[in-house]
Amino acid sequence: MRLIDRYVARGFLLGVLPVFLLLAGLFSFLALSQQLEDVGQGGFTTGSALKVVILTLPRQLLDILPVIALLGCLTGLGAMANYRELTAARAAGLSPSRLARPVAGAALLLILVAFLAQTYGIPHWERMALRLRAEVTQTDVDGTSTEFWTRTGGRLLRVGEVVMGRIPTDLEIYELDDRDRLIGLIRAERADIVNREEWLLYNVTESEIGTQSATTTVEDRRIWRSFLSEPQLENLIQPAGTLSPGDLLHYIVSLENNRLNSHQFRLAFWQMASIPVGIIAMALLGLPFVMGSLRSVSVGQRIALGGGIGMAFYLSEQIIGHLSMLYELNPFVAAMAPELILLSVAIRGLNRAR
Repeated sequence: MRLIDRYVARGFLLGVLPVFLLLAGLFSFLALSQQLEDVGQGGFTTGSALKVVILTLPRQLLDILPVIALLGCLTGLGAMANYRELTAARAAGLSPSRLARPVAGAALLLILVAFLAQTYGIPHWERMALRLRAEVTQTDVDGTSTEFWTRTGGRLLRVGEVVMGRIPTDLEIYELDDRDRLIGLIRAERADIVNREEWLLYNVTESEIGTQSATTTVEDRRIWRSFLSEPQLENLIQPAGTLSPGDLLHYIVSLENNRLNSHQFRLAFWQMASIPVGIIAMALLGLPFVMGSLRSVSVGQRIALGGGIGMAFYLSEQIIGHLSMLYELNPFVAAMAPELILLSVAIRGLNRAR
């Protein structure tokens, strides 16, 4: 039985590999065409565009990894069904539920790879991509440190470091007059970004500089009206979905300790946690199909079927996620509902398979 288990798991992974490479190539092409539109703006070059595509591709593929698992199952195990290898396994006494074990085991390997990428790789790669994208808006980024500088009119912002991808620290905000003379300076230990227009600054020191004297005020907290544009802000902080699970949890705790709305980030956390459930559900969902009427159909038909299911799954996730943001639905339910429904359908399909 162990030999059969290894053979089935190998067939599943061999089906996943070409699907993964195919979608990686497709997504790379689409992303590159989008990034090339910004070439020539600021210091953004063709080389920068290629690097951004490579650095952001893992995150895009992670989002559709459940769909890749489904397509891999349909192609890899579908080929085994065409050669009657699954029929032979069934004749040897292996039920559909028993055949699901090696598939689930191989899916766990995908989950492990996804977790490692999500925790250690993607956050670092996304930060590197942000620094490259900053060249588009001519945001000054020191290549030897983590400092960010940006300017709009007579106002400048310096951020010493962005902690956990979302918390600017060691801030200095300069205000200049028409002759570029310093007339005001705000220093803050860190900030929580409430939204694009408002930042909550902590341990604030504000200096107003006149021609003859300067006045200084100190506050524990204050709301600062940000002058950053949407592209400038996007080049400074990471999207919630690109943080590591640990950083995202710490950020949620920080927001809630300061009585700020954390719904968006709790939703992002549970969407991140739903990926393993989605991988298992999609991998198992393919088994009833290859054991049923599809055991003699072509690879193209299987891919079309898997693509249709995957598209419906992805769209349902996006719709539910946007509805959750709009109406502040329970983040756990909104993130997990599509995956849990698919998992129940897959288990029911395995139990009904003959």
